[in-house]
Amino acid sequence: MISASNVKLKVGHFSIDVTVDIADNEYFVLLGMTGSGKTLFLESLCGLRSIDKGTITINSRDVTLFEPKERFVGYVPQDGALFEHLTVAENIGFSLSVRKTAKAQNRKIVEEITGKIGIAHLLDRKIKGLSGGERQRVSLSRALASNPSVLIMDEPVSALDEYTREGVCRELKRIQRDLKISVIHVCHSFEEAKLVGDRIGIMHGGSIIQTGKASELLNFPIDKTVANILRLENVFDGISDGKGTVAVNGYSIRTPVVATGNASLLVRPWDILFGTDTKKEGFANHIHGKITEIMSDGFASRIRIDGALSLSGYLPNEVVAKLGLSEGSSLSACFNPEAVHFFK
Repeated sequence: MISASNVKLKVGHFSIDVTVDIADNEYFVLLGMTGSGKTLFLESLCGLRSIDKGTITINSRDVTLFEPKERFVGYVPQDGALFEHLTVAENIGFSLSVRKTAKAQNRKIVEEITGKIGIAHLLDRKIKGLSGGERQRVSLSRALASNPSVLIMDEPVSALDEYTREGVCRELKRIQRDLKISVIHVCHSFEEAKLVGDRIGIMHGGSIIQTGKASELLNFPIDKTVANILRLENVFDGISDGKGTVAVNGYSIRTPVVATGNASLLVRPWDILFGTDTKKEGFANHIHGKITEIMSDGFASRIRIDGALSLSGYLPNEVVAKLGLSEGSSLSACFNPEAVHFFK
């Protein structure tokens, strides 16, 4: 288990203040925009930076004052930090050499790790000339060679193309399950986070402001900041009458009952029904407008209409084709109060 309790660190004008627990064998993803403090927090966990205040515990040991080598943490920095003049085998076995591990044992460990990672055929190659994916695997193998109880990775697949990235993410998940270790994986892509994370922490302004499974974050973001990081649309500000109606830009939305006054809300895109009917029976809210955007991802299309409200949602591509929809087409959107989530 990894526990950070009130970990505070100030560097220049920026500071972090983090409290979080990561369970044994959990794959935890730290998600946030550039400059949110993710790397600074990782370096604090690894011992590369001394914290100003707080406690860091790894596997029931208080490691707050420990040197990096005493924390038994495998760290994969963002740039990989590989030694270009060494072979793949020498890079992976570097930490073992520093610890005076016998050459035969060093080679055995390196071969076992690279066999699991799938790069055993690269052992005698120099780093120069390796692909981005191969470099990532070498960095990962080096972090695992010392048999860490915790693996920490800073943007481990950011240098890869989208197709390669997905494959490596699935491989990382498999390795974590096989080795039964806790992982902290930093990224700024929610799609990447969903691929690997058992749980996701949203970092903003130096603090983790919400944690949960991907579905929990999508359905119940704590505020507009989280919604923005997750790239959720249909976020509105309005005035509640305290009786289940919120006025937004002159349009009255039927919603769950909240207190009278200012209200910020999300209309979940996946709970919106699109159709050519101007008023679908069984729905409390109806918006009619024109399509301003259609974007297909190969299976479904994201539809945006502008009417009394500007709303985005999804339609299967076959439905888009069947209805002959295009930008400028008229379309209706319907949703019930249960589709509305209020921010705290």
